[in-house]
Amino acid sequence: MKTHFRATCLACLALCGVVRAGENAGEKDFFTSPDGRLTVTLAAAADDALGLAVAYDGAPVVRVTVPGFEKGAGVTADGLVRRAWENAFGERRLVRDDFARVRAGNVELRLYDAGVAWRLTADGTGPQTFASESTVATFAFDGDWRCWPVSHNQGHYEPFRLSNFDEMAPRPGFAPVAAGIGEMHNYATDIPKTAEGPFVVEGPSWTAALGEAANLDFAKVRFAKDARAHTVRAILEGSAEVTRPWTTPWYYVRVAANPAALYNGNDLLLNLNAPSKISDTSWIRPGKVLRVARLDTATGKAAVDFATANNLQYIELDCGWYGQEHTGDPLVPGLAPERVARGERFDLFEILAYAKAQGVGVILYVNREPLKRATGGIDTILPTLKGWGVAGVKYGFVNVGSQRWNAWMTAAIEKGAANGLMLDAHDEYRLTGQQRTWPNILTVEGIRGNEEMPDAAHNAALVFTRYLAGPGDYTPCWTVGRVKNSLAHQLALGVATFSPWQFLFWYQRPDQIDASHPALDVWREMPTVWDETRALAGAIGDYAIVARRQGERWFVAGLNAHARRTLDVPLDFLGDGEWALRLFRDADPADDRPLGAVTADAPRRVRADRPLKVDCAANGGFAAIIERVR
Repeated sequence: MKTHFRATCLACLALCGVVRAGENAGEKDFFTSPDGRLTVTLAAAADDALGLAVAYDGAPVVRVTVPGFEKGAGVTADGLVRRAWENAFGERRLVRDDFARVRAGNVELRLYDAGVAWRLTADGTGPQTFASESTVATFAFDGDWRCWPVSHNQGHYEPFRLSNFDEMAPRPGFAPVAAGIGEMHNYATDIPKTAEGPFVVEGPSWTAALGEAANLDFAKVRFAKDARAHTVRAILEGSAEVTRPWTTPWYYVRVAANPAALYNGNDLLLNLNAPSKISDTSWIRPGKVLRVARLDTATGKAAVDFATANNLQYIELDCGWYGQEHTGDPLVPGLAPERVARGERFDLFEILAYAKAQGVGVILYVNREPLKRATGGIDTILPTLKGWGVAGVKYGFVNVGSQRWNAWMTAAIEKGAANGLMLDAHDEYRLTGQQRTWPNILTVEGIRGNEEMPDAAHNAALVFTRYLAGPGDYTPCWTVGRVKNSLAHQLALGVATFSPWQFLFWYQRPDQIDASHPALDVWREMPTVWDETRALAGAIGDYAIVARRQGERWFVAGLNAHARRTLDVPLDFLGDGEWALRLFRDADPADDRPLGAVTADAPRRVRADRPLKVDCAANGGFAAIIERVR
């Protein structure tokens, strides 16, 4: 379909063949991505709105309208920017940051191979208020395409159409908190029938995602169904007040030929954020974590022993180590009085000393309520924990959505860095790329993971939906009775899900884990950050195949759903010569019962030009370790 805007006064764009004038100057002013596959046509959609017509490989994707447009001096093109930076805490060690930069009035645009992003600026002085639920962009599609919304960040992914995505399962209500201090805010929006970002849409020859990046101190966006056919609005969750000069977060349309290619453009969010503000990052150490939920001294020390024996770098002491999580005082560690009266024994400092002696780091959970107290709050808690020798903190039940709480979280991350503490954040919080600026925030939840025991279809959707937003603390379980999927599927989650702090064996104590199973070599040997990552293939909600490399070792994972399926795994990412493959797969692909057995095949040789075929159960999968033969 041909997209045509009315004639406007926008200046012709000319940028060394990257930004080109159209056939009729003033009607078609467009520019292209560095690889030439993505095209954006600019036009004034109204007196105060800029229109962007986005196409991929010549096919129309979406027409975007950006309100708040001020024409100013027209359009200027700054040329191609080509640069790169090193990311020691991500999915790719070398991050390319190549884009064409254009300014149209007060709208700054960047066009990457992975998508187009824009933000608005304002000069001058004085405050400006953005109303709650005000529209920051509209996205008009040409068809009633399939989409993948969730009502809240820990929601279940399932497919809808653009015409009915507002019929998704409603957001559960707030949960009351003990002692009458308010709400737990684990589901943090009051706007019904709207979806979280990234909002993924599947067209006839492309897959796109709508979202935001670098949201540090602004109200976040949610996505609402518009009255116009096939149209989605990005609206603010709460009001926002800014003082001039100001800049909005970046908003984006990411687009690629298929879901795997869309995932492979994940660096776009990082590139839209500022470089690291931590000059010496040597103290930031990703790794694998064992959660300690039963708080007694013996269990804590047993967790340290298990971590040492199984190549886990951390233990995490969960809620309860300072009494009631909402009303207790993290400056005074110890069990709640009723637990002490029962004779339970918990000595935090004994566990800390024991872990230090074995080289295992300790992470402590701290609920949001103590952190936000005016006296003895975050500014006192963090340096105290650092002084005790704690490696990091998991912030619990953080509020999200409003400008106030986004700014609070940004400050809480910065304060963690100032105190030399690595961070995790639960429950609804998702990153928008700011982990580039503050790499001490290693992971966040904002995901329906193994706390809720989702099915294989949800997990096969996560790779191409939720994980477009960056790290997700899925908390993979092993032999827990409530798991719905096979053990091979569970094993694969350790590689398929990206989290620089990867919490494993969730809901299990060391005495409940048989670590002798050879398949657990995958979890023992895998790193949690990577030199290279490639999504190899997938269909959202059906299956996903991801390969990740550190050094000369590749870890490959496949998640399968709905029906028994033979997954074709291309190995063309391998270099020349022979490679040694260790494959862990469903023992009986016809067995679709939860916790179906996993088996380890005999090691064998593989080559880049010979794809691997793996027979997977309906709720199954596989994991593989591939090493170069020397």
